[in-house]
Amino acid sequence: MILQRVAAGLLLLIGLLAMAATHTFPFLDDFPELAETAVAIGGAACMLAGVWLWLRKPADRSPTPAGDGETL
Repeated sequence: MILQRVAAGLLLLIGLLAMAATHTFPFLDDFPELAETAVAIGGAACMLAGVWLWLRKPADRSPTPAGDGETL
């Protein structure tokens, strides 16, 4: 769970930096428009993956009892 949150945090940070870079840094003006679009799409993908990892529930490793006596 902690490794998952660390990876999510790193992906969110990378995505945030990529999004900020597309709007603030003047050196990106020298890049072609396709490269700027690729940075923005990559940043958005990192942010989406980070959110997905952050919200993902951990796998339940404990076995469930087969016959607990409850019926639906």
